[in-house]
Amino acid sequence: MNFVKLILAFSLFTAIISCRDTVDFPGSNIELRFSADTIYLDTVFTGLASSTRILKVYNPSSENMVIDRIYMGRGSESFYRMNVDGVSGLDIRDTEVLANDSTYIFIEISPDALGSNELIYKDSIWFENGGKRQHIDLVTTVWDAIYHFPTNVLTINRAAPLPPLKLAYSILDENEVWNNSKPHVIYGYAVVDSAHTVTIEPGTQVHFHNGSGLWVYRDGELHVDPLLTGSMNNAVVFQGDRLEPSYEWVPGQWGGLLGGVFIQGGAYTKATLSNLIIKNATTALRVDSAWNTIPNAELNNVIITHSSRVNLYGGYANITGQNIALGPSGVYGFYALGGNYLFEHCTINNTWNFSSRSGSSIGLVNFFDDINNNRYTRSIQAIFRNSYIGGNLASEVALGIDPSETFNVSFEHSALKIEPNPEAGHYSLTDTVMFKNNEYNMNWGFLSSPWIPQEEWKFIPDSASTLFGKAIPTPFTPAFDLGGTVRQQPATIGALERP
Repeated sequence: MNFVKLILAFSLFTAIISCRDTVDFPGSNIELRFSADTIYLDTVFTGLASSTRILKVYNPSSENMVIDRIYMGRGSESFYRMNVDGVSGLDIRDTEVLANDSTYIFIEISPDALGSNELIYKDSIWFENGGKRQHIDLVTTVWDAIYHFPTNVLTINRAAPLPPLKLAYSILDENEVWNNSKPHVIYGYAVVDSAHTVTIEPGTQVHFHNGSGLWVYRDGELHVDPLLTGSMNNAVVFQGDRLEPSYEWVPGQWGGLLGGVFIQGGAYTKATLSNLIIKNATTALRVDSAWNTIPNAELNNVIITHSSRVNLYGGYANITGQNIALGPSGVYGFYALGGNYLFEHCTINNTWNFSSRSGSSIGLVNFFDDINNNRYTRSIQAIFRNSYIGGNLASEVALGIDPSETFNVSFEHSALKIEPNPEAGHYSLTDTVMFKNNEYNMNWGFLSSPWIPQEEWKFIPDSASTLFGKAIPTPFTPAFDLGGTVRQQPATIGALERP
């Protein structure tokens, strides 16, 4: 009986198949539509293919059609590779597209493109159906680079049920010097080991892959333009490795478990950072547990901007900064949990508008509470002199004070956007020890700089600014501003002089 049923079912299936209409593809000479007229692929570095891009090809007609031919303009010599609905090749024939439907083309470029000796490598995808010929342009910048790939994995165990954390890293040579002959590309963490030194010369471009960073291990040294032979016009740049134009100012592209650049504590840990731009990280620069009698990090002519979390983090650190500009960041521009800090002629202007922001331009605290509400304190001493601290929030200065611990913070001859009557009265603007000859909550205007597009961030005081002539000279006052202009006397508050 079951065998009879099987025969009947097979007969019914055969009848259905024989009665089904054949799908015809009569369309020809149809004008295709595309999701883009140019596809930009990210920069190719030595040994690595680009990310994959997708082109959608539309049949806008009411007829099914066959695209007779889809092929690369450079033919078999092309370094681009494509896949059309599962079919790979450089010359693909007879691609069927239903009426009012579409097909997908997946595109990437081979790392062999570096052999082309072209700075910008271009090709086109051509489409032929009937007498119609159309094309889409492909554009990729092609660079050679020096790579730092991880060779080790550090396992950090955590309390159950949390899985252990894995941190991939490589150790740099004992005394490396990076120059601007080729960009450096870092995967995982590149580690400046204890008693090792890395020096980065002016104009060097350093690119970090997603989740990567630079780790200056205890008693290691990092020196960026230590002889001050460069300027902001040929600055060292720390940035992500996605170089399509649309990614240039996207926050949070690099920086792993330890942050982007991590300066770890140690009696002889040293970082001197000059004429440097750090952009698009998570937490960009972290100086941690490094409070010593001498600064563990000295910053001179540094721009840190577009961090998804914090531009500059000090965890019980010792940092000095001159001509520092901190731009938009998702939480804090500068955050310090204890430590010792001196900032002279700095501009901290957090105009973050990518999402909501929970922090302020600066946050200074001398305590923290763990998950069990146990309190730990860290003494803090900080001086902000001749500096601007503002942004697009109602108040851009946050002070967390435990009165049982040292909190010696002062703002001198500076301009602050700050709540004048804080809840619980943690501070008072009439306190002449903490607040000395400042101006508060004015409508300061700014112009764009040569280094960052106007729509991304403006931090040069405009011609009507009240910041002009309000600074006072000190032994720490740099003779030149961030851009290399001689400071006027009296000078302008902030990192940049009058335009």
